[in-house]
Amino acid sequence: MARPTKKEKEKKDTEVALLQSLTENGLKEKYYKDQVTEYMKYYDNLAELNDKLRGGLDIEILKEKRQVTKEMRNILSYLGLKPATEGGGGFEEL
Repeated sequence: MARPTKKEKEKKDTEVALLQSLTENGLKEKYYKDQVTEYMKYYDNLAELNDKLRGGLDIEILKEKRQVTKEMRNILSYLGLKPATEGGGGFEEL
């Protein structure tokens, strides 16, 4: 079995951190876990967009990237989470 790539590990770490934060905040209902699943879909979309942008600047892709990151922030906000401060790791409460 092949070892996971750095990107795969970062993705899994992000998902684990989100689910752990939900548990710590007492959000155990399936609906909240579904929101994490949706967030991870956007995570994949963002990675694809970033890969496309490495090939050259494209205004339409930049617009799409802004929309995807906005939706990701909306999900985090809805869950009562925000990215940790520099060097913190994981997520913090709002």
